[in-house]
Amino acid sequence: MLSTLYHNATILTQNNRQPLASAFVAEDGVITFVGNTNEINVPSSTKKIDCHGKTIIPGFNDAHIHVWKVGQLDSFSIDLRGIESITALQQKVKTVADTLPKGTWITGRGFNEQVLAEKRMPVKEDLDAISTEHPIYLIRTCAHIATTNSHALRLSNININTLPPDGGLIGKSTSGELTGVFYETALGLITKHIPQPTKEEYKRMIRLGAQKLLSVGVTSATDPAVHPELLEAYHELYREGELPIRINLMPILLPDGGATPYPIPEKFESDWLTVNTVKFFSDGGLSGKTAALHGTYKNSDEKGILRLQRDSFLKLANEAQSQGFRIGTHAIGDAALDLVINVYKELHKKFGDTRNRIEHFGLPSQKDIKDVADFGFVPVPQPIFLHELGENFVSSLNDDYLNRCYPVRSLLDKNIPVAFSTDAPVVKNINPWSGIKAAITRKTSKGNVIASAEAVSIQEAVHAYTVGSAYAEGKEKIKGSIAPGMFADFIILNKNPLETSIDEIEIIQVEETFIIKDSKFKV
Repeated sequence: MLSTLYHNATILTQNNRQPLASAFVAEDGVITFVGNTNEINVPSSTKKIDCHGKTIIPGFNDAHIHVWKVGQLDSFSIDLRGIESITALQQKVKTVADTLPKGTWITGRGFNEQVLAEKRMPVKEDLDAISTEHPIYLIRTCAHIATTNSHALRLSNININTLPPDGGLIGKSTSGELTGVFYETALGLITKHIPQPTKEEYKRMIRLGAQKLLSVGVTSATDPAVHPELLEAYHELYREGELPIRINLMPILLPDGGATPYPIPEKFESDWLTVNTVKFFSDGGLSGKTAALHGTYKNSDEKGILRLQRDSFLKLANEAQSQGFRIGTHAIGDAALDLVINVYKELHKKFGDTRNRIEHFGLPSQKDIKDVADFGFVPVPQPIFLHELGENFVSSLNDDYLNRCYPVRSLLDKNIPVAFSTDAPVVKNINPWSGIKAAITRKTSKGNVIASAEAVSIQEAVHAYTVGSAYAEGKEKIKGSIAPGMFADFIILNKNPLETSIDEIEIIQVEETFIIKDSKFKV
């Protein structure tokens, strides 16, 4: 039995029954004792590590991040996040196109028209100027909108008479011509023609993404939209012992643009890999104005896109719950939230409290918040959106919607467990301290404050990024806090966040990260 004592530390346990400690013991990767150094009497064979007064907290848990896509942007696709003009976008994509054989698909992700100098979406003519000999498919940062060139349209057999699938939209100009822009489920009309990565490529993307998370102190994560090929890649990495962090998967059941659902997968439970929740999308993204609203976006008659029909959603969700799965559904706009909560309440009548999740929970009404509290649904918001995408929110939402945008304070005041996450690569910054700062300040990249009454404290934010995220997985009894019986997943920091000013919270450094069986990763 491998036993290790960590002592002379400032331990912010995130365990409400024992919030502070100075020492703990881990045996074979599981915490067996937490207390003060002078209380612990361990055998002489126990390894002793003096932490020299450093601060220790549980490892972070990103409750909603597309791990493989984070790795994809580091290896197989063009990262367009931060691009400031269509001209710069064209130059970056052309640099790649010039190195590839004619006919090779070129994919990229991350542009945001709000920060482009032209303040508009790139359209097919912009991409045709890059290349007419390569099919090009560029995804907006939200991943709910994409733009293509003419070559991609031809290869996908799309013309002005092509009809979009339910829950999707094909962009057309005022004269009725194709713009090359696709929305929501209509993305599937293009993506089904793009060669998919091999299993080995998926595995490489997963490893790259997970290592990036590990470098910022994330020891657990939920990948929330996994198709069957990707699911098998995760399973294979698990069997090979190559998962760098603990992974919770949410297989998707409805492919974009497809009428036939994927088969409901087999449940799987282990210390390193879990598959017990399936994923649906009820609407689009808030920054791209495809989140489904009851009202309209500012200065327009747009209401976003509702992707699900109630009856078919309820039927498929019922089948999944009958097989023991929990449900996690992307829902941002108030119209989408009403649909999802209505279906969840129906499921609750039959299955009881299964702790179904609501991913994002962007613009709820007070009734939505009350329903979540009453029925035990779990909201999974992304405070980092306020910083990286907040200027989009300011430009497209009226004051009523802005004042209830990602209402974390209102949720906590109702004693609703909240799980924090990033949804990367929707955002570029995966550092939990950046998300924590955004939850505290609620400031956009330009310093505008969104719904200041919904701010939280540093401690509340850390708790949401650890215990809250474990709760969303149904794993709060084995991870998320430093307490007896928990996995010994923790991080050593260079300073105490509770003694750090808000202005400096983002620059806290993770010095070391520990995961089960005392596996240690130097950062």
